[in-house]
Amino acid sequence: MSLRPIVTALSLTVLAGWLCMPVARAAQITVTADGRTLLLRGTIQEWDHCIAARVLAAHPKIRQARIDSPGGNAWAGAFIGRLFGWAGLEAVVPKGAVAESAAGVAVLGAPRRTIDGQVGLHGPWLSRPDPSALARVILAETSAEMSSVLELSGMPPDRIDRAMRTGRDRLYRMDGQTVASFRHRGQPDPDMIQRAAATCRAVS
Repeated sequence: MSLRPIVTALSLTVLAGWLCMPVARAAQITVTADGRTLLLRGTIQEWDHCIAARVLAAHPKIRQARIDSPGGNAWAGAFIGRLFGWAGLEAVVPKGAVAESAAGVAVLGAPRRTIDGQVGLHGPWLSRPDPSALARVILAETSAEMSSVLELSGMPPDRIDRAMRTGRDRLYRMDGQTVASFRHRGQPDPDMIQRAAATCRAVS
């Protein structure tokens, strides 16, 4: 699998503060007592993918991620999806829970998915008006990363296109059976999780 260097990804994430929902409390990323389930709740902030990387690196027995999140930072959500794929996790959205926007991309990044709640996607957007060339580059890079994670998930190209074209004020929703039916094209790669965690420690 061809990936951009992790350091470049993290650098772009620092710049991608524009690509998130208005400032909110960071997501809660914890592990159950048995060490087998990662819990992600709340709004995904720009460094939450680093928290997820470090948690997965420290708890290699994790086999499932349970998500209840309205979304958040687009790049971080896509990278969390990468991490779920490398860890070979099952993503679960319980009844009454949501995985929307960036969190929906994270769920699609997992090789296996059980959806009893709601999943919705839309394209990335700049929360702060910024006509600069740098902002356009960040938006283009984030769009490419999101699309790449969705392609790896097995999501059909027409659905990816519809999701990426959906504006910030709407959601492209898919039912649980549809989301679960996409056949993930990646392979688990624990070494990539360790590399991501190490890079996060180096720059934090």
